[in-house]
Order: sequence, then C-alpha cells, then structure tokens
Amino acid sequence: MRFKKFISAVTAVSAVLACMPSVGASAEEAYTEYLHCSFEDGADGWTGRGAAKVSAVNSEFFRGNGSLYTSGRTASWNGATVSLDSIVVPGQEYSFSANVKFTSGGKKDTFYMKLQYMGADGKVNYSPIAEGETEKDVWIQLSNTSYQIPEDASEIQLYIETPESQNSFYVDEVVIAEAGTNIGGAGTSGKLTRGDLNFDDSIDVFDMIEERKVLVDGTENSVLKKTADIDGNGEVEVNDLVLLNEFVLGQTGEFPEPPEPPKPDNKWDDYVETASPEWINFYESSICSMGNTYRLAQKLEAAENGEHLTVAYLGGSITEGKNYSRPFSAYVDETFAQGEFTEINAGMSGTSSVVGLVRSEKDIVAKAPDIIFLEFSVNDHEGELYKKSYESLVKKFLSMPNEPAVAIIITRSKGGYSSQEQMEAIGRNFDVPIISMNNAIGKAFDSGLLKPDDYYTDEYHPHEKGGQYIADCLAYYFRKAMKTENRSDSYSIPDTSVYGSELWTCANAMPEELQNFNSGSFTAERGYGSLPYGYTFSKNGNTPMTFKTEGKGLIIVFKANSSGMGNLIVNVNGKSTTISGNKLYTWGGPDAELGYIQDVSGELDVSISMENPVSDFTIWGIGVVK
Repeated sequence: MRFKKFISAVTAVSAVLACMPSVGASAEEAYTEYLHCSFEDGADGWTGRGAAKVSAVNSEFFRGNGSLYTSGRTASWNGATVSLDSIVVPGQEYSFSANVKFTSGGKKDTFYMKLQYMGADGKVNYSPIAEGETEKDVWIQLSNTSYQIPEDASEIQLYIETPESQNSFYVDEVVIAEAGTNIGGAGTSGKLTRGDLNFDDSIDVFDMIEERKVLVDGTENSVLKKTADIDGNGEVEVNDLVLLNEFVLGQTGEFPEPPEPPKPDNKWDDYVETASPEWINFYESSICSMGNTYRLAQKLEAAENGEHLTVAYLGGSITEGKNYSRPFSAYVDETFAQGEFTEINAGMSGTSSVVGLVRSEKDIVAKAPDIIFLEFSVNDHEGELYKKSYESLVKKFLSMPNEPAVAIIITRSKGGYSSQEQMEAIGRNFDVPIISMNNAIGKAFDSGLLKPDDYYTDEYHPHEKGGQYIADCLAYYFRKAMKTENRSDSYSIPDTSVYGSELWTCANAMPEELQNFNSGSFTAERGYGSLPYGYTFSKNGNTPMTFKTEGKGLIIVFKANSSGMGNLIVNVNGKSTTISGNKLYTWGGPDAELGYIQDVSGELDVSISMENPVSDFTIWGIGVVK
C-alpha cells in the first residue's frame, strides 16, 4: 500500500536526520573565506557597472532571505561589480564562487564572472574566471577553485555580466576562499531536474529533507515546486516523497515519465487547403525552413483571443512598395486579428541591412511589434558588414522585451541575384522561419508554372500580382505553423552566431544625445525618409564635426552615389577610417559604413571631417554601437 510506503519513507528520513547536522553546513567542510556576500542586509559593497543598478531584494534568493538584483542594463557588459583591492593579493590563487539567476527575457542565458584590473602598463584588463549557461528561473553556480590573480594587478574588481543579453539578473552567495576549496552552490548544469531540490547536480538524502519540508510547509517558489513534483502531475504530494525515497534508497533507478498533457483543440489541424496541387507545391517550396514556431503561434493565438496585433516589415524598396505587405497584412487582419490590428511598413528604397540596423531602434523596436519580417536580400552583398548587420538585426529583434516572432523573407532579382546563402545560414542558426521566394519562383520558372513577367515589373521588384504571390506564400506558412504537428514547445535565443552579431545594440543617435556635439563645417538639414536629420558639408573651410559618446563603435549613414561624393575621415580615439561616398549601384540614397569598432564599450572621442574640402557629402545617421 502507498500509505505503508509513505511511513517507510518518513522513517528513513527521520533516521537520517537523527544522525546528521543541519542542512547547509553538513555538505561542506570548513575552509577560510576572504569574501562572503549573502546580501541579507544590503548590497555588501556591490555597485552597478555601466548603466546597471543593483539593489538588495528578498523576492528571490538561493540561500537565506536575500540576493542582489541587477537591472537597468543597456548593454551586455553592464552588470554587478565589487572592489577586491583589500581582499585579494596579486599573484596568489583563490577559489571563486557565485550563484546567478534570471527570470525574464529569453529561455536561456550565459553568465560570466570576470576580473577587471589595471596592469603594470597602465592598461585595463578583463580576465575570465568562470562562465555558465542556465535556463530561465534556474540558479547556476559560477565556480573556479583555482584562479590566480595576475601578479601586476591593481585596482582589482570582480564583476558579473552576460555576453550579449541585457536581461536583469540576481546574484547570491558570492564567496572567495582559499585555493582548492569546493564551495557549495547551485551546481553548474543550469537545468531543472526532478528530485534535485537543492540544485547541487545530485539526488540524495539532502533532497529528501527538502522534499519533506515542501510537503509539510508548502512553498511559493515555482522552481522548487517543479523539482519537488517527482511524478510530474503538477502537484507536490505524498507520492512524490515516496518516489524520491525509493530512488535514494536504490529501489528504483528512474522516476516515472510525467503524464502527457491533453492535446489542444486546434481548429487549424482540420484546415484543408483549397488551392490546386501545383500551387500548394509552389507555396511549400517557398518554405526554406519552418524554424521554431513557438513565438508566432503565441502571438497569433493572442490575436485570435482579441489582443492587439502589430505586424512590422523592415527592408528595402520591395518592402516599401507594399505589393506584398498590403495583401498579407489584410489576410492576417481578417484571419487572425479579432482585436485591433496595426501594420508597420519600414521599407526604405535602395537601402541595405546596415542602414536598416541603424534605423531599426526607432522604426521597429520602439513600436514593439508582435511579428517582424526582415527583407534585404537583393540589397545586401557578401561583405562582412552586411552579414554582421543582418545577423545583428535578427538578434536585436529576438531580444526585444515583448519577445516578438521574427521571420526572414528572401527574394531575388530577375537575373537570379540573391543574398540567400548568408541570410539562410543566419536564419537557421537562430531557428527562425525562412520564406524564400528565390526557391519558389526559381522552381516555378523552371517548371513553366510562371514566367518572369508574371512576377516582375523590372529587374528587382515584384508587381502587384507578384506581391500577391509572396503574400500567398506567407499566408500558407502561417496556416501550416499553426497546426499542432508544427508547434514548438518553447524558444531560446542561441548563443552561437554565424558571422557575428556584436553590432546588435546599434541605434541611431540624435545630435542632442551626443556629448558636446558641434557640427563644424557640416550644415544641418532635413533627413531622408525615417532618418530624422542630415548634415551636409558646407565647403566653407573644413572644421570637423566633433562629439563624445559611450559605446563600442560607430556606423555612419551617408548619401551615396556612383561619383562626386568625396571621402569622409572618421577619427575615433586617435584612429582614423576613410569612408567613400562613391558606391557602385547607388543613386543618391542612403548607404552606411563602419566608422570604428572596439571590443568593449568605453568613451568615444569623435572627429569627422572631409578628406577633400571641396567634395560633397551628407551624413544621414550616426549609429552608436553600445
């Protein structure tokens, strides 16, 4: 009988308790501590790094009743830091440990524990101590039992950050001890495991003690509830303690599989396509990758339940022309949006993803759309900046606080040009939907289903009927993504990149946001499209435009033409870059180049002048990479 098994479990636990010291002290041997921050009564000397703010809170904690909450981060390097000048000795080894957790943002995040110090050469150094990846709501331990403080170190600081995200996070139980010490903590797996209630990567009698506490006293900790729910039925009950007891005593080697959740009543499972087989094949061939459908399904279901739905499009003139966005938005509005519907068309003729990245903060991010389509495939080229800018756009949009769905649209020129190879690689890395008209119309032309004039109005642009083909392919993808068989259970932004997404924090800076801005020989004028300002070289002298700002780099947006535009000299912290306004395939619209980049954020002292004072040049944007 289960009741008898429960009595046996309680008896076993009681026997263990009778011969064992209290939990927390029992599993760790005595050792010398040089620093121990538990944040029970305050921030323990920790401060925010960069724009970050820190505060002691009791809403989340690993041990005790408090932790350090780090928020307000505007860049990944913003974090929590504490001075170690009076605590550690240069040249000596120590054991470091800290426990971290995040509760909002993506499904996973990576944390770094690092040392910042001044070297003998007067330069600031950043040395990694430990790192770890964890899931949302799960504590993870950053630990290194033998880290040597550099011998020439001074002005030493310990800090915790993430490599890319701006998620707020919690820190608890930061300990520095003698080298070789195994400091107890949350463990390094960063995953929830049923039965591991103290998160030490093992299931033993200490977990039975915690299980009994949860069963008797209850808990409001949602994470602890999940690990204590051994049978996976959604409740912590006597049966969970019995199962854990059997596992710890070796009577069973595994826990029962959680019951399968009931399948949802999904109307889209019964949807039958009405198009002919050849056109269904056309739509199907446009799906280069289904990608992860979790976010998209969540947003569309919310719209079906009456919540406001906003769909945004960012791209070049194909998007600006609205020949595909207009009919597709109408379809989404009619089919899914039971509440209000908003379309944001942020297409800009002749521009690449580099210009799109600079203007994306104002044109897309600030408006918090639910679904974002990204299209630049006939405007981008194979250069590194195009690849990194496109990848940074995907990263930026996926990292938005409202967790929008992001999808890639790939088109092609009549002659067959497309940036599909690089864009597809980026989309597959981030596991987002990829709709390729390059694939679909290429096959349609080969089979005779379509002729080029059935799609194009010129070398690059689909006419109204061609735009409808794109819209039909997108609509087919939405219907297919909503079927249960194609639903994803969750989505986590990957830490990996294909070409590099380090520019993802770039945003167009207004002149008034720059320190000590002086336009010099550049005269203020109207901007271009959604770019809010312009500065044209006046040809009267050559006084540089100057300003200071905080960041890692600059992207300059400028008027580009095939000839007659001259060269811009961008000097940042004494390093100069030449940007030519003469670009192939340009006609006086915006283009962009990287003016400066460095590995970490810091003060940027900027001077911008013309190489030839008689040349024409207009600046339409100053993108600051934070």
